[in-house]
Amino acid sequence: MVFVLAYNLETSLHMVGVSPSKLSSSYLSKVGLINKDPGYERDGRRPQAWRDELENIIAGDWLWEEGEIAGVERGQIGVALSSGSGSKTVYNVGKAKSASRSAARESLGVGVTNGTTAQEQLEHWGDSIPESKAIAHVAGYTILENVFILNGTGFLVTDSASSLPPLGSMASSAVNSILVPRGQDWRVLNRVTAQDILGTFGGRIRGTTWLTTEPADSQDPYTVFSLHRLHSYLASPHSHAKVSPSGLHILSPDSANVGLGGSQSVTPPLRMWLPRVPTLSSPSLPPIGKDEKAHPPLREKSYTGSHPSLYKAMFPTVGILYAEDWKDYADMQIPFLLERVLLVDRGAAERGRSEWGEKWSDSSEYDSSNDELRKRQAVEDGLPVWAAPFVAFDVSSGWFEPVRSALRSYLRLPAESTQKKRKPELTYVSMAGEPQGSGPRIRDEDHPELLKGLHALKAEGILGEVHVVRGNGTRDVWEDRMTAISTSNIMLGAFGGNLADSVFMTPPSKTEAPQPDSAPVLMEFFPSGTFLRDQEYAVRSVGLRYTAWWGERCVFSLYASAWKVSYMYNRRKFKGISLPQVMGPRSGQNLYVGIDVPAVLEEIRAEAKRLSS
Repeated sequence: MVFVLAYNLETSLHMVGVSPSKLSSSYLSKVGLINKDPGYERDGRRPQAWRDELENIIAGDWLWEEGEIAGVERGQIGVALSSGSGSKTVYNVGKAKSASRSAARESLGVGVTNGTTAQEQLEHWGDSIPESKAIAHVAGYTILENVFILNGTGFLVTDSASSLPPLGSMASSAVNSILVPRGQDWRVLNRVTAQDILGTFGGRIRGTTWLTTEPADSQDPYTVFSLHRLHSYLASPHSHAKVSPSGLHILSPDSANVGLGGSQSVTPPLRMWLPRVPTLSSPSLPPIGKDEKAHPPLREKSYTGSHPSLYKAMFPTVGILYAEDWKDYADMQIPFLLERVLLVDRGAAERGRSEWGEKWSDSSEYDSSNDELRKRQAVEDGLPVWAAPFVAFDVSSGWFEPVRSALRSYLRLPAESTQKKRKPELTYVSMAGEPQGSGPRIRDEDHPELLKGLHALKAEGILGEVHVVRGNGTRDVWEDRMTAISTSNIMLGAFGGNLADSVFMTPPSKTEAPQPDSAPVLMEFFPSGTFLRDQEYAVRSVGLRYTAWWGERCVFSLYASAWKVSYMYNRRKFKGISLPQVMGPRSGQNLYVGIDVPAVLEEIRAEAKRLSS
């Protein structure tokens, strides 16, 4: 009987007349009679008496009442939206007042006590639909404000079409990048038509978006490089932008005319969107074998031009969206307003190559005195298509330093270069062992001889360190590869995108007295008759030096007592203004590059001496 009464203590006490108010878990636990878990309240948290510090950290300590949004303080829910004809509800909220915490917001994320409220993710423009504005433009590279997307189509709204660059100069057809955009790709609407198509409200995507329309098979290592150059225009001297203590630029989300003489600051982007690149490149395959618990083969992420870790090290706050995300937004069938977009379209840049020197402006006060010179440079020098923002826009000399510093911080390297205090280091990007077709490589006969010579220079004390890194790199060796490159003064390898990371070699410290030829140097090897400017233009734009080599090994026969085969080199070295004309590889050309190893080692010895002086 005692056991039965004790086991059913609450019921037993109630039967003998104990007040129900004293049967609460908190009361009984205080008198030591019960320790029953009361469960969760309607807001998803434990009762007040059961909450502790950990509970408040995880769930917060805000107040919540029926009819209110959990986590939003009273009076801060936002203006309720009326449901007009044809409108759709994005957030189901009750009547409320204006959001006071939106003023002087530093965080663009959705937060409980700061940042953007859920209500503020919905823009109700009514009859005053936001007008699209072009901040800066060169063919294929455009900075826009107030860009709409609906059902997979981009919309620009303005009653003055001449205030925007031509659509064909900003974007291309999603089917064929050689052609101008179709109506289902991009459209310019006047306000009246926009009201009919876009309605009176939609979602708001805050902050800066990098939007690149290149398909998966056109990705290369210079997409982010050129995007960051375009973004740096917002913080160029003419905008009087402020720089945060961390070295990153801050951009006010509601500022107008940034880069046009305002005093607003400029932030890193919040997202990079690749609407024509799928998240995964490999197909979904069934599990191997008959085991029901077997996992399917792992799928590979799509190539986006750079190693995934490089994006995270350079721009840790940037999210990457893919084609599936673009489709998700299209399937929602409501308009979304992107506050600021850096739109990149290589097809438009190629079609408008002759216009690269013409800084677009809708102002009659624009000075075009340097346009002709820039135009000739873009056409005659055979620059890569991603160079358009470099030709068109002048930015501060330290535009690349925040990115380079972010990578060095991630790799736990000193913020300032100390290369002058020790012997020069060298990195050789080797394609030996990489799969066939993965890129150009040094000829098999020359590779061992080059390695032997480089290690001999180290043994002599000419070089402080010799790093041999893989051409493409993998996730497990990426940090070692980037650490080697970031600490090197000399980098060399066969031509191609495998040398693109050379831009992260660090120039001498600014605290040291500048010396001639003190910047790191990239040596790129080409087959005779082939030359591309991608690497040369990239390293030169960040203050590094460059040397191109032709060193094709030729074979001839000499008759003595028998036929003998000997070798000689047709060696040529190019640097500065002596670069050859741009000539791409011929169809079917052998991409094994022959080099004159003794001449290369002699040049490295001379470079090491210059860098050490």
